[in-house]
Amino acid sequence: MLSDAPVAKPGPKRRRRICRACDSCYKRKIQCDAATPRCNWCHHHDLPCTFKRNQERNLALSKAREQHLSKPHNSDSTSGVGSQSNLHVAGHALGNLCTFNGLPFFSPTGRQWIKTRTGEEVNLAHMSPWPSTSSQVTSTGVPHSVALPEKETVVQLLGEWRDSVFSKLFPFINRELLESTIRAAYHDEITVSSPGADSARACIHAFTALCLSSSTPHGHQVMHAEDHVLAAYKLLPGLLLESVTLDGLQTVLMLCLCSLVVTGNIFYLETLLTTSTRFIFHLNGHLAPVYVDEDQFRTNLHIRNLFWICYLFDKELSLRTGYPPCLDETQCDLTLPDIQQTTQEFLTCIRLAILQSQVYHGLYSMKALRQTDAQLLGTIRDLDDALETWRMSIPARNRPRLIDRETDAVSTPNTLFQLQYLYCMAMIHQASGKCSVWVQNHDTSEAGSSLAISVEASRSMLQKFLDDRLHFDKNNLRFCLPYFLTAICHLFSNILLNPLGEGSDDDLDLITSVPTHIRNRLPPEIPRLSTHQIKLFEDFVMELGRLASSAISKAQEFFENS
Repeated sequence: MLSDAPVAKPGPKRRRRICRACDSCYKRKIQCDAATPRCNWCHHHDLPCTFKRNQERNLALSKAREQHLSKPHNSDSTSGVGSQSNLHVAGHALGNLCTFNGLPFFSPTGRQWIKTRTGEEVNLAHMSPWPSTSSQVTSTGVPHSVALPEKETVVQLLGEWRDSVFSKLFPFINRELLESTIRAAYHDEITVSSPGADSARACIHAFTALCLSSSTPHGHQVMHAEDHVLAAYKLLPGLLLESVTLDGLQTVLMLCLCSLVVTGNIFYLETLLTTSTRFIFHLNGHLAPVYVDEDQFRTNLHIRNLFWICYLFDKELSLRTGYPPCLDETQCDLTLPDIQQTTQEFLTCIRLAILQSQVYHGLYSMKALRQTDAQLLGTIRDLDDALETWRMSIPARNRPRLIDRETDAVSTPNTLFQLQYLYCMAMIHQASGKCSVWVQNHDTSEAGSSLAISVEASRSMLQKFLDDRLHFDKNNLRFCLPYFLTAICHLFSNILLNPLGEGSDDDLDLITSVPTHIRNRLPPEIPRLSTHQIKLFEDFVMELGRLASSAISKAQEFFENS
């Protein structure tokens, strides 16, 4: 049986795992009836019925700990990854991904643990957060100035956007207010709602990029989304020199989504979120709107929608990266919008963001790291209940489930909520890896254990994807890559902890099948920078697959020679 990696600090005495099969039955992978004085197999083959393997394993563990503690070492914080903290794949910060023993994957200690389990070095030589020229070139690779699209094209894109499901999830644009933006951008007609030309032009470019990255092919598809993303970026200095404007807020928030879907650049996203947060407070979006007159109330309602979009991005990003959120909730009125003034899909997203904030503060914040085991497990139970409450608040047609029913509808909202549900379930329960009881036990196979729930949620997500039980198209596939990445890392960690476990080979197949399945479902016209992010995702997942395969092979070799 494979010995565990040495730990950095001496912990409480390890509880011995109960042997449910004798040594002979365990070696042959057959059912042991545990009869005394000898089981059925040992009795009929006249063999001694022994349970010595855990004793030998504990001796090896003690020896490994003594050897490790005799050497100088530097411990790693569970909240950081040192020199690897700037690595991002598919919109996820690798530094916030932890193994089930609480070690960040790519900290020095985390990488050493992976090497101990696999016998291989972690190869990140091919990794980089984004192409070095991503901020300077367009989709054709040649720097040039990008003109505003024709006004007729903007109107056509607006119609497509209003008919898309993403407009229900992210109401960036109000049609009436966009008219003043168009006049300011194309004719320099300044109004109260659009007082700056640079802000208006940047808003048009950002909106064009957003629509091109999610709409179906039409004649205007000769334009490239990333061209307009970069054009909007170039206008940001002028935007920031103007007064705080509604157009400016719309621009930075739409660029936030483009940073996730088109460029995959989390550093830009963090900067944009910080800017949008200040815009929100200056425009009073953090306060519930009060009716004064029709025009002002319409504008205030739209600003309030933009506040909630900012809130969604902020809480999602803090959970992905482990970094503190930008929006201070103690300074915000979190009164939910009236269902008559919004869509059910947007309201569901808002409730989820509030839950994600609770998950971050309860499990991943600095304060959460000081919890005792009992407090940590209590927080996990409370958050699991809150997740179930959120799930039940969703109309039945889009309600996510761990196990599908034959009558379940397959749609974009259903798919996104399904992924969010399984992602949050995994993130809630994987936090039990910080609990010393789980760290010492290193067992995720027991039914009902918190880590087992995390593994099962991750397994369910990937299996649904591979079985085509989720609805993916150009609108949402790249948006969902971070959820797949988290699920893959959870299965990878479980394989390393239990390389000879019953489902290890199947989990390895799940991991290695995902990149090909994604590649086969991508449309041909995705932006070049998105192609780079997908390639980065594929390379990273295949590296995890290689390491997981090595861990299984090493464990099998150790078992056969023992």
